[in-house]
Order: sequence, then C-alpha cells, then structure tokens
Amino acid sequence: MVSFRYDAPEYSPAEVVQALSKAVANRQLQPDSYSIGGAVLELESAMAAMLGKERAVFMPTGTLANHLAIRALAVNGNRVLVQERSHIYQDSGDALTAISGFNLIPLGHHRVHYTLEEAKSAHADAGQTRVKTGIGALSIESPVRRCDGAAFDFREMARLTSWARENGIGTHLDGARLFIGSHYTKISVRDYASIFDTVYVSLYKYFGTPSGAILAGPAGLLDAIYHERRMFGGGLNQAWPFAGLALDALHRFDEEFAEAILLSETLIERLSDGNVFSIARVPGGSNVFGLTFADGKRDAGRDARFVQLLRSKQITMPESISGKYLLKVNTSLLGHKPAELASCLLSAAMEA
Repeated sequence: MVSFRYDAPEYSPAEVVQALSKAVANRQLQPDSYSIGGAVLELESAMAAMLGKERAVFMPTGTLANHLAIRALAVNGNRVLVQERSHIYQDSGDALTAISGFNLIPLGHHRVHYTLEEAKSAHADAGQTRVKTGIGALSIESPVRRCDGAAFDFREMARLTSWARENGIGTHLDGARLFIGSHYTKISVRDYASIFDTVYVSLYKYFGTPSGAILAGPAGLLDAIYHERRMFGGGLNQAWPFAGLALDALHRFDEEFAEAILLSETLIERLSDGNVFSIARVPGGSNVFGLTFADGKRDAGRDARFVQLLRSKQITMPESISGKYLLKVNTSLLGHKPAELASCLLSAAMEA
C-alpha cells in the first residue's frame, strides 16, 4: 500500500509482527525490565550517538518526552517560551500547566517561527513582575506539524539558543520529525541537536514502531529521569519490541528516505504536467505538499469518490481540507514507479 496520509507507511498488524520477528532473528534482542536495559539500552546508546548527545532515554510517547524535558530544564523560572502553533501548546491539553505548574508563553502566533526579539521581550516582561518570575526554558518544534511541515529557520534557532544559554534558560528541541526535516533542510540531525540542551525524536513517525520516542541530552540531566518517567506512568514493563523495530530501521532510514524524496519529486512533476491537478509546495517545507483539482471546484461527493477509487488501488489519501489534500512523502513510495502512481491519481480524478 502507498500511503500519503502519514509521515510513515501504514503497516498492518501482520506486517508489524513479521518485521519484529525479523528483528528478533537478526539482532538477538534482549528483554528490558521496566524500559531499562536490554534492547532498550541498545537503542538509547545508538540514538545518543546519532544525535551527538551523552545520554538518550526511551519514552513511550513524545508528549511525555517533551514534558519531562521541560521539567528537567526549567530550573530558573516557571515560564516557558513555546511556539503558538506547537504540539506542546496546542495538542497536550495544557499538561505542563495543569500537572507541573509551568506558565507557557506562546510566541509567533500563527507562524512557523518566533524571533529572538520576541523572546527578549518576553524575558523583559518576566523581569518586571512584582512577584519574581523567570523564563526557565524555551522550546522549538521543527518541522511544525500545524504549519504543514514547514521548518523553523536554523539561523534563528541558533540565535535563540545562544541567547538562552547566556541567560540561564534551558533549550529543548521538539524534533518529532527531525530525521524527515533534516533531509529537506540539508542540516544534519547532529547539527540541530548540538545547539539544544535536549531533543526529542519520534520512533513511530519513520522508524517502523507502533509507538515510542527518544529524549536525548546531557547525562547529568537524564541519567535519573527514568524515575520521573515511572512516576508519570511511562515505565512500561517491557519496551523491547519498540526498541527492536527501531534498531532494525535506524541503519537504513536515511538511504531509503532519500530515495523516497527522489520518487516524490518525479511524481510531483508528472502531476503538475497537465490540467487535472494544481500542486502547492509549502514555503520552507519538508515532506508535505498540497494537491487540489485544477478546476477549483469544491465537491464533497467528488472528493469522497476520488479517495475511494484510490483506496481500491491500494493508495490511501488524507481527507481534503477545503478542497485541498495535504500529501505526505514517506517510504511507502519505495518500489513504486512515479509514472504508474501519477496515472492512478489522474485516472481516479477524471473518473470521480
């Protein structure tokens, strides 16, 4: 199946079981105990090396990874600077406030970025309160899901994290899609991680696991964080299946995803060459591109027929948003010819 719905292919339960059986056979995986040791430790060590960090810790979810990172970093104040469009601010149910007492300060409203000048202004505001407060941490998400996969400008990232370091402010990178974004910005994951204290990376968005995340950073900050992980209910009794699947995918992801990007670019060229579709690239984007019918008409019935026709050809599409489909490039494209995929999309559009 070719999937344009998610950052990763859509695996069936049978495919996951087959992949895990292969990983067990190839790697002689060892079990962990409450997410400590065994294959989990092997994965943590591999990810720490890839990200250039002293320590990496398995987390069951990215939401928990982000939360625990900020709890560990924000020692000099309970205010935290975040993007207004970020997962932390928009999609975590105000957990940092409700559970841990942090005051999130959203910056860059409805934009991919926030600027150093905005951060300095928020810092100055915190210094003028009658009751002493402070900025304890700042977080940056990149690529930004709510901005269609656009990447935060690296130069502004570097300015922000350098200023934060000078002012005793912890820095965290929500890099859920970091390994995807790196292929489009041509900036290595190590270079991104190097300017932040901590970084979170998703495992299920591209490393073939059903769930899981990695939080990486200084050993002194993370060595004992498994206690808080367990306090929050995140100390899974056994996490080796997630670790085993990720370990099996780590070594081949870069090469496979680079090939998927090349295939997608050829596909986009073919879909753009005609009067059926209009293609919209995301400024500063990554693996997301927009596809609409060239006639501009909005027809819910046609949209539904189009999606169903493609589903019958083993191609899954996202739901349209105001007549626009946001397609995501992933490794499900491997082994498929762009000409044949383009033909399927074009014929489905005409039939719908």
